[in-house]
Amino acid sequence: MIAQMTPQAPALRPALHRLIARHGAAAVTFALFRALLIRRRKRPRPPDAYRLSPHMRRDIGLPPAGPHVPKYYELR
Repeated sequence: MIAQMTPQAPALRPALHRLIARHGAAAVTFALFRALLIRRRKRPRPPDAYRLSPHMRRDIGLPPAGPHVPKYYELR
């Protein structure tokens, strides 16, 4: 098996050493674990353009939607 080094690995070490020298090993380790464990907040998805009301579609410049024809499984 041939070992391959990623080009990012050598460039990461000096930056990591500078962070440790500036802030201390405990703070850098804590920040690393926190960044790995805490999930980032995701932005809510924008509303689907097909489900917007007619006046909202008009306001953002979309053409008017055609009439809604219910499917056979939507009829009750």
